[in-house]
Formats: sequence, C-alpha cells, structure tokens
Amino acid sequence: MKKAVLVILLLALVAAVLYFGYHYFQERKKTEKSDSDAEKIVFRVEEKSYSLADFDNYLTLLSPDCRELPEETLGQIFNQFIEDKLILYSALKQGLELTEEEKEAFLKRLVHDYPAEEGLAEKLAADHSLEESLLVEKYKHEKIKEVVVTDDEVKKYYDENKKDFLAPERVRVSQILVESSEQAIKLRERLQAAGEEEFRQAAREFSRAPDAYKGGVMGVFKPGELPADMEKVIFSLQEGRLSTVFQSAYGYHIFRLDKKYSPSLLGPDEAAPRIRNLLLDKKVKDILGREVEELKATYHWEVFSENLPFKYEGN
Repeated sequence: MKKAVLVILLLALVAAVLYFGYHYFQERKKTEKSDSDAEKIVFRVEEKSYSLADFDNYLTLLSPDCRELPEETLGQIFNQFIEDKLILYSALKQGLELTEEEKEAFLKRLVHDYPAEEGLAEKLAADHSLEESLLVEKYKHEKIKEVVVTDDEVKKYYDENKKDFLAPERVRVSQILVESSEQAIKLRERLQAAGEEEFRQAAREFSRAPDAYKGGVMGVFKPGELPADMEKVIFSLQEGRLSTVFQSAYGYHIFRLDKKYSPSLLGPDEAAPRIRNLLLDKKVKDILGREVEELKATYHWEVFSENLPFKYEGN
C-alpha cells in the first residue's frame, strides 16, 4: 500500500514538473519570440535600418495608446514614420544639428506644460529618439520658414470661395430651468407679457441652470448645435417670445429667444485670418510633400511589410 502511494506521489511530482516546465518554456519562447519580432527590420534607407522596436518607440512618442489604433490608422502613421526617417537621413547627411539652446528651449517648454511629471527634463535629455524627432522638425522648419501668404492671395481666395463664408441662421437664447412643471407654468404665465429685464431677474432668482447668474443667457447657436427636439422649439420662436414649458432630463425649461441672426456673408476682413491660415497650411503641406517625394527619388529605401504586426499596403 505504501509503495502504491509512493508511486502515485512520484507520478504526481513528475506531472507537476512536466506541466510547469512546459509552461515555463512556452512563456520563455513567447518572450524570445517577442524580442525577436522587435528586432525585425521594417524599414531601411541606404545603410540605415529601423526595427519594429523603433517604430514602436515612434508610436509611443505620439501617444501611449497608439498601439490600439485600427490597422488603417497604423498604416498611415507608418507612412509618416517612413517620411520622417527619410527626412532624418537627409538632415544627418547635410550635417544639420540641434544647438544646445534649441534642446534646452524645447525641454523648458515641456516642463512648463507638464509640471507634474517629475524628472521629465532628465528623461527627455537622455532620449535619443526625441532628439531625432526635434531634428526632423528643424529640417521641416528650414524648408518652410520663408513661406508667406500675401493679401492678394487672400483676396483671390475669398472672391472665388464666397459660399464658404456664408454664416447660417443663428439665435441668441436664454432660459429658466426649474425642478417642477407647476413652478415652470406659473413662471411662464407671470413672464409672458414681461420685458427682458424681468425675465433676467427671474432667471437669477429661480433658475437652477449654470447660466442663471447671467440672467439665463445660454449663448448664440446655429442649427445642429442643440439637441434636435430643443432646437425645434427654440428656432420656431419669434424674437422676444417665450417657449412653452419644455421638459428635459435636467428639469423644466422656459426658453426666451432674445435675437435672430439671418444668414449673412462674412466680410473680407472677418474671413481673412481663416483664409490666411488655410492657405499657409496648404503651402506648407505642398512644400513638405514635394520634399519627401524628392527624397524618395534620391535615396534607396525599402519597406519590409511582412515584419509589421498589421496589414500594410503602402502609400
């Protein structure tokens, strides 16, 4: 009997060793495979190669959550990775360097923007990939620093695209929000023939909405900026009129339409800042796009899409 028990115990021990041994080596293989995958080359420009780990670092610099993005988005980011590495290669070939002042200025800006991040400056100072990113940005800046948008270009764009500067109908609306329908009905009856100032005073006194202190002024809205059922009630009002009591998840509203703004065309001066930014953005994209195409034609480069963990069809 004792021998039988001993045999059973030995068999159980062997089984346990085999089980845990198997899982240990499986996990080790996974780790080794993961390390091996990270070392796989995904992009090469001339003699410089970039691994999957390099692309992973690039993603991390953009956002820690980038790995969870859809494949199509990852493909677009990989295109940007390729372009940035081509630019980086060209920058290094041309001997472009970052000055200590440029590095320090960038770190100071980051520390100012993220004061709670302890030791951020030290971490970033030792991050070579960040320095490469800064060099890419400097290269781009050198290419576009002379770009300007003239007044004539702004005027020409405005004249050719006036329809884009047509402001839709808008309304300025105020409200009183209370908890019960009875109180709302009584307030509406009392204010029906009252003037604007009486409405404002009632809003300050009775409304529980965040805008009560402003006399109930909600703001100016165009179609699509308010909930559909609320918008239907408000936009049907005439200036100075009150709505019927409107119930929402917040309580019972009385809306007042303070002013209606008819559709209108923005003048050239009003539209100018928007046009200038739009044209500047287009010029910058065109210049950098041409630069990247020139670099692609100048250097020998290659993508190893089979080593990417997502489907990549190229650009």
